[in-house]
Amino acid sequence: MVVPLPRLGEPHKMALMRSILLAASQNTWLRENAVNYPFVRRSVSRFMPGESLDAAMQAARGLEQKKIASVFTNLGENVKDRAEALQVTEHYVEALHRIHDSGLQTEISVKLTQLGLDLSPDFCFENLDRIIAQEQKDAIVWVDMEASPYVDATLDIYKRALGKFPNAGICLQAYLYRTQKDVEALLPYSLRSGW
Repeated sequence: MVVPLPRLGEPHKMALMRSILLAASQNTWLRENAVNYPFVRRSVSRFMPGESLDAAMQAARGLEQKKIASVFTNLGENVKDRAEALQVTEHYVEALHRIHDSGLQTEISVKLTQLGLDLSPDFCFENLDRIIAQEQKDAIVWVDMEASPYVDATLDIYKRALGKFPNAGICLQAYLYRTQKDVEALLPYSLRSGW
């Protein structure tokens, strides 16, 4: 006997796909091994053209010639100790110096869990502060929104950064139910910063 499966409507298909993609993004084995498969590299090369700063800068030059903006990020999350967070911070500072020296108009996007958010919000803010201080005043340093448990801490640190640096930006997750309220709550901060 064959039992027909119900057809999923578009909202259900999107929810299912979102759940699959979120689970895949948090899978350690996939993160470490997927890049070994040529079809995966080909699939993501348009969005992630390389695994080094040199490769990213080369791709950004090509995009800039086509008048397409680019944003660099260092893939990964949740550092385990202060030394690792400081190493990531130094990587971003070096990336900014190289971007500026090259004349690229590229901006960067940081994940607070890479800057030590799990270790200490104050330590994380110090690292973010160090990065934003190195950016040109007319370019934005973007703070990535991560998983749901980090939303409030990320918004708190972002607001602190925005109070000091008007060129701090935030990337919100459109799929979170709370995002509309978060945007409304952030509007007064962005108006005060002058953006």
